[in-house]
Amino acid sequence: MTVRDDRIRVCIMMPKCHIGGAEMQVMGLLENIDRSRFAVSLCLFNRGLESMERDVAAYAEEVHFLDFRWRRFPVVFPKLVGYLRDGRFDVVHAHLAWADLIGRLAAWFAGVPVRVTTEHGKGLWKSPFQVMLEKGMNRITDMRICVSRDVLRIRNEREGTPGGKLVYIPNGVDCDAFAGIECAKEKVMAEFDWDPADPLVVSVGRIVEEKNYPLLVEAVALLKKRIPRARCVIAGDGGCRGEVESAIERFGLNDSVKLPGSRSDVAVLLCAADLFALSSIREGLPVSLLEAMAAGTPVVSTNVGGIPEAVTDGVSALLVPPGDSAALAFCMERVLSDDSLSRDLASEAIRTVRERFSIGSIASRVEGIYGKLLAEKKKVSCGM
Repeated sequence: MTVRDDRIRVCIMMPKCHIGGAEMQVMGLLENIDRSRFAVSLCLFNRGLESMERDVAAYAEEVHFLDFRWRRFPVVFPKLVGYLRDGRFDVVHAHLAWADLIGRLAAWFAGVPVRVTTEHGKGLWKSPFQVMLEKGMNRITDMRICVSRDVLRIRNEREGTPGGKLVYIPNGVDCDAFAGIECAKEKVMAEFDWDPADPLVVSVGRIVEEKNYPLLVEAVALLKKRIPRARCVIAGDGGCRGEVESAIERFGLNDSVKLPGSRSDVAVLLCAADLFALSSIREGLPVSLLEAMAAGTPVVSTNVGGIPEAVTDGVSALLVPPGDSAALAFCMERVLSDDSLSRDLASEAIRTVRERFSIGSIASRVEGIYGKLLAEKKKVSCGM
């Protein structure tokens, strides 16, 4: 461990480093937090992408690997408690389900004064037992940061979290990271043996049920009846990949829709795209949406979760009802067929994301949560 100084010591916890919205938010927080005020360490439950682990190591005081396995819980949990106690952390900030649960418990046992989570999704998958568990965990949780007001409402109404322990802080994006990227559409299209002149639709995210990518494939099939040369790339990976591949086969789109897996060049893909599309049935606030906005790529998305909090229909994006492939195809056609509309949506999206969702301002708000909660705990401990 590093030598103790007067900075606030923070331990950020998450399952592992891999390409995903929550993980990118943690990366952004680590990069932008004020290291003159905060000494931030990262605790990862398991090994992930080595390249991302190297990146985070440049910003964290240390990266601690827990090597967590449920069968080893009786051994690993006391080690985690000992790590937090020995590190004399002031704040534990946990991200994603099991890290949230185990991290808060370990922090409580270790006597860490401030225990914070970031709620990245709705968590509607939680069973009645898990909801009951969350209600109990409210007692040892100081703040739950919610990335959308929709998520905040669910934590309050479904999981019984008091309003004073909930705060809305949206996801953020490094807008400047997209400013210097040149359009590499020719290179991207060559990767898939497509003509650079063909319209390119891109979607980015985990291939899971809530993203509803089979619907996007169906919408592309409808789109191609009006714009035959339209192409689509869905960048990501996940357990529903087989379902998406089946949809591609069913609609005869093997030459028009590609699934290249998780990508480290998402910014390049977005800058090359003529349109960013989301077909989700559930969302918190997707980072990929904010990244598309920062890249100046016009957006067509389903109207779910925190998305209407980030964009205005007809102004900075076109929104459609979830589950409606025809509406999604119609709006994609509108954007791809109308250069003026495309430019207007992109321009307003860039303005919006810079004003409201820059990662620097989001990190400052999180810092404020850390400082406020710790000051309150110190006041109580001093009997003031």
